[in-house]
Amino acid sequence: MNVLKALKKWMDRILLTVSYPLLVILIIGALWQVFTRYVLDNPSIFTEELMTFLLIWISLLGATYAFGTNQHLSLTFIKDRLTGRKKKWIYTFNHTLIMLFSFVVLLWGGISLVISSLTQNSPIMSVPMGYVYLIFPLSGVLIILYQLMHLVDLKDLDTETDIEGSET
Repeated sequence: MNVLKALKKWMDRILLTVSYPLLVILIIGALWQVFTRYVLDNPSIFTEELMTFLLIWISLLGATYAFGTNQHLSLTFIKDRLTGRKKKWIYTFNHTLIMLFSFVVLLWGGISLVISSLTQNSPIMSVPMGYVYLIFPLSGVLIILYQLMHLVDLKDLDTETDIEGSET
């Protein structure tokens, strides 16, 4: 169990460490784009494409982190009314459904997208689009790992204890 907690902490730290500089670059790029457009009256060409790519990466890294820390958007009106085994079952069902989605859409679909777009270059920066889309299967794998960790946490819980406090 300690190994899983250490792995989760390590994954959280890596996600945040990668996301912060990307966010700073995104903000600087947006400021540069505004400055060149309105002050210099000559908009920067590459910043719009760069910001689009960074926004894709930051969004998926943020979503991955949110799933890892259970801070993602969820409807709680059903699970808040349940207790014991029923509550544990709904959490298990949710985590399994998230894993299924992550596998089919992010991992499997993402790998297909990366493979099919590796030979296509972006119009301005000439970056292979497969590199841009690589975040889809990467975030799929990480979300699946996070959900497996949550399921292990649920398995170790007593059905009478509060599940909410164990998932943060």
